Amino acid sequence: MSRLSKAIARPFRSWWSSKSDQHFQIITMATIIATAATLWGIIFLFILDGTADPSKSELVPLSWASLIIGGSVAFWIVPEFFVYQSQSNVLRNILILESRPEVMRRRREAEEAASMLGIAYQRRLVEFYLDMDIKIPTSLRKVKVTTDQSGVEFESSNIEIGKSKIKSNRSYFSVWMNTRDSRISRILPKANKLREPEVNRIIFIGSLISSLILLWNMFFGLAAKDGGPREFTIDLSLWISGESSIHMQSPHFDGVSVILTAATLTLVYLTSPASEITISLDDD
Repeated sequence: MSRLSKAIARPFRSWWSSKSDQHFQIITMATIIATAATLWGIIFLFILDGTADPSKSELVPLSWASLIIGGSVAFWIVPEFFVYQSQSNVLRNILILESRPEVMRRRREAEEAASMLGIAYQRRLVEFYLDMDIKIPTSLRKVKVTTDQSGVEFESSNIEIGKSKIKSNRSYFSVWMNTRDSRISRILPKANKLREPEVNRIIFIGSLISSLILLWNMFFGLAAKDGGPREFTIDLSLWISGESSIHMQSPHFDGVSVILTAATLTLVYLTSPASEITISLDDD
């Protein structure tokens, strides 16, 4: 039995080792999903008493599975999340320091945290060292950093004072997914979390998916009647007002759906880089 368990675990360990730079992101997403699944199971089964509603009987097995599987995953992964989160807080507190001697005193903490958190955080630390005129340690020499204005990448080991030797450039979408200077971060300058690429990606993906669902609901319909095709639009205005009949033949546009769609599409736009991106290649 132990051989079987090792054989099953071996591919996962290999995959996990290959994703060392994404451990924090993977654990964060798994924590969110596991916690949400657990909360859904608790709310549906015990607070809303979904088992007593015959019309929702098909959701009962799913809710039990969410509670059991989500709770089991959360039991193991949430403590790991807090370990990574504590290291993220350590690095974040160092990156806002303005005293070079204080940064030098805490640089070992910063480098250990960045090493644990992955390449995105190592890149932020290298850029911070460059701004503070601190020598890049050997362990970070191969980290590629970007300039917010140009969106290009170069190795920190190839940086000269007053001149950057550009090694490669990235597509606009890649810059978008890795920006720390989004439009929404400029609108809300005190919200430091918005300057983290991971948070910007979550907002982008969440708002994009939400807008696509809303658009699909209005144009093609998400609901079905009497086991028929899903060609009825769910009227959110009627749903919010508590009407018993909320299904309309698609395409159908109600005020709440239009406003939510506009809001989510605007949010997608606001996650884009605020700086104008110009890419130039200079031959050495």
